[in-house]
Amino acid sequence: MPNRDYWLERFKQLEDAQNQQGILCYEEIEEQYRQVQKQLEGQIDAWYGRFAANNNITIQEARQILRGKDLEEFKWSVQDYIRYGRKNADNGAWEKQLENASARYHISRLEALKLQTQQSLEIMFGNQLDRVDAGMKRIYLDGYYHTAYELQKGFRIGWDIAGLDQVQIEKVIRKPWAVDGKNFSERIWGNKAKLISEVHKELTQNIMLGADPQKAIDAIAKKMNTSKYNAGRLVMTEEAYFSSAAQKDCFNDLGVEQYEIVATLDSHTSEICQEMDGKVFPMKDFGPGITAPPFHVFCRSTTVPHFDENFGQVGKRAARDEKTGKTYYVPADMTYKEWKESFVEGGDKSGLQEASPDDTIKAQEKVKQVAEELKVENFPSSFTEKGELKNTQALVDYVNSLEGADANVIALFNRMGKLESIESNGIPFKISHAKKHAVSTSTYCKTGEMADVTLIIPKLQGDDLAGQVNTILHEEMHLMDLYGRQDPIKSDNWFSESRQSLVDTLKNTSSDMSDDVKKLFAEHNAKWEEVSSTVCNKYTAQITALNDSMKNGTFQGTYIDYRKQYKKLCSLLESEHDYECRNIMGGGIGNLQDIYDALSGGSFSNNHIVKYGHNGSYYNSVESRVRETIANYAALSVTRPDLIDLLRADKPELVAELDATIAELLKKVGD
Repeated sequence: MPNRDYWLERFKQLEDAQNQQGILCYEEIEEQYRQVQKQLEGQIDAWYGRFAANNNITIQEARQILRGKDLEEFKWSVQDYIRYGRKNADNGAWEKQLENASARYHISRLEALKLQTQQSLEIMFGNQLDRVDAGMKRIYLDGYYHTAYELQKGFRIGWDIAGLDQVQIEKVIRKPWAVDGKNFSERIWGNKAKLISEVHKELTQNIMLGADPQKAIDAIAKKMNTSKYNAGRLVMTEEAYFSSAAQKDCFNDLGVEQYEIVATLDSHTSEICQEMDGKVFPMKDFGPGITAPPFHVFCRSTTVPHFDENFGQVGKRAARDEKTGKTYYVPADMTYKEWKESFVEGGDKSGLQEASPDDTIKAQEKVKQVAEELKVENFPSSFTEKGELKNTQALVDYVNSLEGADANVIALFNRMGKLESIESNGIPFKISHAKKHAVSTSTYCKTGEMADVTLIIPKLQGDDLAGQVNTILHEEMHLMDLYGRQDPIKSDNWFSESRQSLVDTLKNTSSDMSDDVKKLFAEHNAKWEEVSSTVCNKYTAQITALNDSMKNGTFQGTYIDYRKQYKKLCSLLESEHDYECRNIMGGGIGNLQDIYDALSGGSFSNNHIVKYGHNGSYYNSVESRVRETIANYAALSVTRPDLIDLLRADKPELVAELDATIAELLKKVGD
């Protein structure tokens, strides 16, 4: 199998080629700016030549209405603009503005000039959008196929790759990826509106000041250069993103499990790229701008597939094509064009040697990061005391029976004893099994120092422990979050809320749900109503019978006996309702709902969109939203990795930052 240096070299060359496409795109846009700048200069010169005496015109003269031949020529020009727009499917709003202008009989000289210059800019930005759109699609398409080519050629194994259709590409291209929620189309139109406004402003001010037209031309030239720079920054940053997105999608499709950051190291390399260079991440953590390029504008970093030394020698192994059952060895001298014809376009493979259908590209099953075993002795002493040991052991046994738990989260729970910072600082701590589950802290009024801490968690009991385990893991993650606070004597500034990148990411993450999440929550809520109704009906009937017996005098016992039985039934109703509802559909969905409730600031629970949440008054503070999100995330990372996958697909940036926060807290513990 090729070594690390091979992959670094091949994918660096691929990124250079992608970068060159971005440069070519920008060069074409640069030429568009040069041509339009000349047009604007000509339009301004012609306008002054027609209406100004010795290049001087007052604002009153500029606002005089066009008449006769001037008005007639203007209307011809506007009709030409409209025809061009319809032919090229340009901006509908601009076309409407032109139609309104065409219907008017009172158009000032200055308005005519502004419309004329705006038409030139509208055309330029329309062409710019077309070029960027085509360029980014090409970058994504080429990036995906070239990545597949390099991987198959590196392993000397080839199999058919499903071609990317336009619907797939459009979905990737149109999806906003930056924190401001805008895609490149919206950015281009924003740049256009800004430049048009600035050009019109310069024209008006120049006339009002009675300045030479050359001053307006020079000022507009500066604005054009600024806009041109912004266009270049947009093109190169979007190129970096779509190149990265193509690699991510191809890595996932071909089963790559880890990737490495590779920065272009020279005198221009940014600090963040220097810091990220060489870092290896699992594919599940791939997050543009966080754990993958682009990390900043004009970013030149890329990613390469990472394979551990124990990955094994591929030799004559191959990946089976699921459609045909056939795989082929890729000759070392096979070109990209030949590979694409054979494996993407379904071309002739008669000259290729067929591989054994039982072989696999992984050569041997790749050693995945497997969670270590959770151990009782790694918990703080309060968890292993006589009265609490049984509950802790039950939790450990349940967690160790699960598959797919996140390795970092389990490692963090296994280091809870090392992280402990309450009793070790002389602060009283106890564990309670009351109903209101929480990490409760109290402080001294005068000093603000922490007085005591109580962890309130359920006692594990019943046949289905899923919901209770989720609650315990949630509250114990709160406790570790508190352990990691900045000041060990105080009770505020928990670890999660002091991590600014997590706070910012949560603030910037939309509460919108993907269709898959909506479907899951709808199914869960319907089940919840059904289970809730069943439990309530069961105990309501018993409570009604008890009340009736008290009213008609058939109750055997005193009033105190009646009150005891009544309270007991109410308590049973509450506990069974909570038990059954938290275990719906395997448990944990309430934790996921609470994450979305936190993103909504509590409005989802207030408006009954979710069954589980903390409501708007609690989520009024970002600190509460951050604390609950990391606690819910840690619990689900252990018990329901499938729900984490669902969240990751919908909120990749948030999940990447949550993973990074867990890793950072784990780093704080050390070994």
